[in-house]
Amino acid sequence: MRLALSAALCLLTPLAAQAPRATVATHYFYWYHWPTEHFDEPGAPGPEGHCRHLPEPQKVSYRSAEWHALNFAQMGEADIDVALPVYWGAPGAYERPNLQFSRSGLPPMVEALDRLAAAGTKAPKLGLFYDTSTLANDVCGREPRGGKADLTTDTGLDLFCTTVTDYFAAIPPRHWAKHRGGALVVLYVSGFAAGWNPQLGDHLRERFAARFEGETVCLVADASWGEIGQDLTTSWGAALWGPKLFDKVAQIGPGYDDRAVPGRRTPVREREDGAFYRWSWQQVLARRPELVLLETWNELHEGTELCPTREAGRQYLDLTAQWIGKLRSGEDGGAPIELRWPQPRPQPDRSWGEAAKDQQQVAVDFATAERIGLREVALEDGPCRIDDGTLCAGKAAEGLGNYLYFQISDHFVFDGDGDFELQVRRRPEHRLWVEYDSHDAKATLAGAYTTCRPASSRTDGDWLIETYELRRARFANRQNGGADLRFVLPDRAAAIGGLVLRRR
Repeated sequence: MRLALSAALCLLTPLAAQAPRATVATHYFYWYHWPTEHFDEPGAPGPEGHCRHLPEPQKVSYRSAEWHALNFAQMGEADIDVALPVYWGAPGAYERPNLQFSRSGLPPMVEALDRLAAAGTKAPKLGLFYDTSTLANDVCGREPRGGKADLTTDTGLDLFCTTVTDYFAAIPPRHWAKHRGGALVVLYVSGFAAGWNPQLGDHLRERFAARFEGETVCLVADASWGEIGQDLTTSWGAALWGPKLFDKVAQIGPGYDDRAVPGRRTPVREREDGAFYRWSWQQVLARRPELVLLETWNELHEGTELCPTREAGRQYLDLTAQWIGKLRSGEDGGAPIELRWPQPRPQPDRSWGEAAKDQQQVAVDFATAERIGLREVALEDGPCRIDDGTLCAGKAAEGLGNYLYFQISDHFVFDGDGDFELQVRRRPEHRLWVEYDSHDAKATLAGAYTTCRPASSRTDGDWLIETYELRRARFANRQNGGADLRFVLPDRAAAIGGLVLRRR
């Protein structure tokens, strides 16, 4: 009885640290289908796109076992142990157009791995990269709009756990990737959940063991989740911001460049002909982690791919094989590499707002149409219109969040580090709050979306005047569309009369 009880407890607690051969995993974006899915938008990796090209795009499809087999065989060449399919499967929404690839792509993956095994070709196992974007109601079509799953409730917890168990139920156990004896599950950021608690990992292990007798998970959580009973911790964004180094885990990438995607002004991480990737691997070898996450295998829109491309050929595939070989053999990283660009290169926009230079404040008033260094930005998830002297939010397309975006003139501040006061004059009927670009590394996407609630509020006739204190603001054009701040609109509606942003 004591042995049985001990075995059961092992399934419900984080797995004990061991010292196995290091596991190397990479994020596998499989949402491509020629020519209509992730090929037909500007900046896509098709022959008419402007980011890195796939050698034979017409053969690319998540529905194709041949395409998956090609990718898995190339990963095998590099000695990558685990492919982490970037999974958007949400129970109850499997057939939604924006999510259906997640389920449809799994059987061809299994077929591809079976073919490679029959041919004796080395290939990775399959873990899970749980893209937690699907916890947002707008992504999955749940109500209320603008809401997020609360993982402290039975409904939210069931959504979270069933997403994981349904995925592994679709993959034969012979193809499961395991680390520390458990099926490898890596979580994306926490910002799409409304709430969670430290028992989340235990709940997942309990549900997993109930569905798969004798099995458990090795849970690797993004640092934004805090302590949820995970086995290991990592953090997204290494391809842009540099190696993310945690106890026994390292996450790295080869560079970042999303300039091909219209409206984006994310900083660029120059690859420097492989020097940034080699430098990142040096940090890995210095730490000797048990788990290395490579960000990413093929996220082409953001220029983080390691897979072969027309531009780079096999350069990053071969570099990956070389450095994994060093990791396996215990070699050191060699002479320190000096980067030409040690930090990402922000992309300023000096084409407007010159009048804001050296000013103490910038402002926009929609009644008078006066704009000094501050302007709204209409985006797919931030439609807006001016109506009777008020900026009104439009309703974003189904599957997207709803926001109002604003740019601050780079003549006023660009890539700074200071405190500001934001005053908002708005109608009081709807809820909203601010997310701004800051230096808070713990906030979403390295601080690009830092949540801030009003410090004070008062009424002025029909208007509500709210004041926000924006601490350590960066304002480096890192939000969608090159924006510096946005209003989150859980009611998918808002009416704003004006904004004033002052230096503190």
